Amino acid sequence: MAPDRRLIALLGDWTGTEELFATGWTEAGSARGALTVEPGPDGILLDYVEQREGADPLVAHGVIAGTGFWWFDTYGFTPAAPGTALWEDDALVLDRRSERGRTVMRLRADGDGLALELDTAVPADADPIPLVRGTYTRSGS
Repeated sequence: MAPDRRLIALLGDWTGTEELFATGWTEAGSARGALTVEPGPDGILLDYVEQREGADPLVAHGVIAGTGFWWFDTYGFTPAAPGTALWEDDALVLDRRSERGRTVMRLRADGDGLALELDTAVPADADPIPLVRGTYTRSGS
């Protein structure tokens, strides 16, 4: 079976700007983001760094395999169960829930551009609200 063209479009090194929205645990602001997306077993591996002025960087590693999704970051919460990784048109939707709430990340590549939307809900069954909106450019473009 040929690799999914939508996954292939996400591969690469990406850097860009992020708009951060105020939530119960973070202030609104802006940040620089960097993502590296590489092929993985039955999916992709995603490395992410968010650098906000005056704050320690957020470093994360995502594993997307089949329809499962695992996220590990410097906030230190270990996933108790996998999230889901499903396609909605050309957007990869990564949805995870825990006792702390829910996050829904959408990744959409368009040539040398990548858009990231991250929404959060606390509690998990609440309506999601924006947390991060990022626009990135493929490195070397």
